[in-house]
Formats: sequence, C-alpha cells, structure tokens
Amino acid sequence: MSQLFNISRFGRLFRKHTTEHGGAYLLATGVLLGGLGLVLGFVAYLATPGPLMPDMQAVIFTMGLLAAGAFFTSTVFALFGDNRQATAALLLPASHWEKYLVGWLYALPIFLAVYVGCFYLVDALVQQVKGTFDAPAPLVRLFSNQLMCFSLVIYAVVNAVFLWGSIFFRKQHFVRTAFGFLIAAMVVAQLNMQVVQRLVGRDISGVLPFGGMSFREGQEWQSVNLEPTQNSWFVLVPLGLMLLAWAAAYRRVTEKQL
Repeated sequence: MSQLFNISRFGRLFRKHTTEHGGAYLLATGVLLGGLGLVLGFVAYLATPGPLMPDMQAVIFTMGLLAAGAFFTSTVFALFGDNRQATAALLLPASHWEKYLVGWLYALPIFLAVYVGCFYLVDALVQQVKGTFDAPAPLVRLFSNQLMCFSLVIYAVVNAVFLWGSIFFRKQHFVRTAFGFLIAAMVVAQLNMQVVQRLVGRDISGVLPFGGMSFREGQEWQSVNLEPTQNSWFVLVPLGLMLLAWAAAYRRVTEKQL
C-alpha cells in the first residue's frame, strides 16, 4: 500500500470528513442561499423600474464568490490550530497528502460547484419574481461573461492564499490572512512605484505591478504600456503565486506533529 496516496484509504477519509462536517456544510449552504437572496433581491428592488441586467448579476457573482470563498477556505484547516482537534486529525490512518487533498477538494472544486449552483438558483428565482413586475432580463452566462471567467481565475489565487492562511495561523484565520494579504499588496505596490520612478527618472501618477504607467510631459499626459502579446505573459504571475501558496500550505500540513 502506497504511503503517499491510496484510493480506498482516501475514499474512507473523504467519507469520514463528509459525515462529520456535512451538517455544518449544509448549514453554510443555507446561509449562502439566504445571503445571495438578500443581495440579489435588494439590488433587483433598487433596479426598479427595469430588469436586473447580466452585467450587474456578474458583479454580484464575483463579489459573493471572492468573499464567501475566502471565508470558507480559511476554515478548511482550522482544526489543526486546536490542540484537541489537531490530535484527532493527526492520528487518522492517512497520509498528509490525503488529508490535504480532502481540504483542497472541498475548498476549490466542490465549493465552486455549490456556489455556482446556489447563485443560479437564487438568480433564476429573483428574475422570475421580478419578471412579474418588470421586463425580465436573461440570466448571465458563466463562460460567456468576461468578468465571471476572470473571477474564477482570481478565486483560484485567493483560494491558495487563504488555504495557506488556514494552516499557518492558529486562530482568526480569515482576519489574519486578509490583513496580511492587504499589507503585502500595499508594500509591493509601494516598492513597485519607487522602482519605476527611479527607472524613468520622473514622478508618475500611479502604476500597478506588471501594469502600464502614466506621466506628464509638458502639458500632456503620456502612457507607456507593453504590447498585448507581452502582457499575456503576466498571467503566469498569479499562476505561480497560486502554485506556491498551495505548495506552502501542503508543506505546513506535513510539519504538523503531535
């Protein structure tokens, strides 16, 4: 039997995790449905008269996905921060990789499937109710809307960061991870600004990491950007961050001992 991964052993671990936490997950799903219903219903009410357009649906989908996903992911490995729960988890006859994989599956693919299903269920109900008073609007399409497709990629990065935070911190996982992420982003942005200013030898209005910049030349504003084909290479940056955070989270799992 492989010490790293065994399908039957992993299946038993997955079923055990689902049995123990299924009630809490169902309760969380109910809260998610209620939250989406309140937000979509309130925005639809504010949009009266008129339909809730697909672009607004996409904005709500993105904000809900990132907020709910980050909070849920920050709880996946929280049990390792409690001594009693950590002892029970570490004594389970399964490898660290299998324990990590169970958490990863619930935090990424399973959560995405549940969230997308909940969103479209609530969105369809809200549109049905609103259609009795105003002209109905079509449901936003998941893979046809650029913002929603981009949000799925961003969520993968957010998931990796908060998955690491859930195992790195002992308590207040969501708050500490979010605070650390914001501080790191501010430091990187400030350092990037200083480096770019020194390179160009002049003050610039603002520049994001891996983005274009604008500066004033006489009475005119000038913009400098990379070619679109070169900009496409920067997709590797969040991909690298995502893989690094996942690897760091797994490393922290393997370091947990009794």
